[in-house]
Amino acid sequence: MASQLIRSEGNIKIWSLLGSGDAARIEAMLSLYAELFPQYAHYVPRMRRRAEYGEEHRAGHIVHYWLLEVGGQPAALRTFRYVHGRRVGLAHALAVKPVYRAVSVGEQRLSMYLVHACLDQIIVDSKRLGDKFTFGMVNEVESPNLMEHYKRNGILELPAAYTEPVFPAEKPDRTREGEIELVRFAPMFLGLLPDTTQGIPFYTRDLVANFALAFLVDHYGLPVQHPQVQSILNSIPALSRRIEWISQ
Repeated sequence: MASQLIRSEGNIKIWSLLGSGDAARIEAMLSLYAELFPQYAHYVPRMRRRAEYGEEHRAGHIVHYWLLEVGGQPAALRTFRYVHGRRVGLAHALAVKPVYRAVSVGEQRLSMYLVHACLDQIIVDSKRLGDKFTFGMVNEVESPNLMEHYKRNGILELPAAYTEPVFPAEKPDRTREGEIELVRFAPMFLGLLPDTTQGIPFYTRDLVANFALAFLVDHYGLPVQHPQVQSILNSIPALSRRIEWISQ
């Protein structure tokens, strides 16, 4: 099965790769990932294996690996998923090669073009799995500057002292429990790009916890009793707070 063309805007094309067997584009995406995320390059073997299977290989999850090309050249990547049990999308990796960072689609640079294309996709995914709505797309955000940039572009900062689990490189004889023992945690922000047509005007501790658990438990596979998971949940304020929706 060939890669699926998701979007085409002039010489800019987005290709969906999972289960496609398109070795050239899959390897182009993985090379781009290793180049732009050297701190996570040890994840590439896991990602290569995942690329062999379709989007719905895991029940209740729709996973996407996208490669964006400019003029036929690999320029950016985006990986993300929809989690049916949480009614939310999870943004994983987003990267644009430096030489293409000034390229725009309409009034959007490639990075924000991809961000909003992903929101459109998870809205489709939610309906595909029978959900009447989705809360939107949750993002792990590495730096304060990037969080401020995202906030200017419609992403809401969520109130949680969140940390990203970073797993070690794989070893054949290591158990999953052994991997979890070696996880290190990197401080991150959590941001939500809401579906403003269906979004909620208030968030509660339970709702923010739902978003955090979608990453920590459903994606990363940590047990909910893990001390770091509990620390993150305990950092979420108990009071409801109104979300001031930011114009897209």
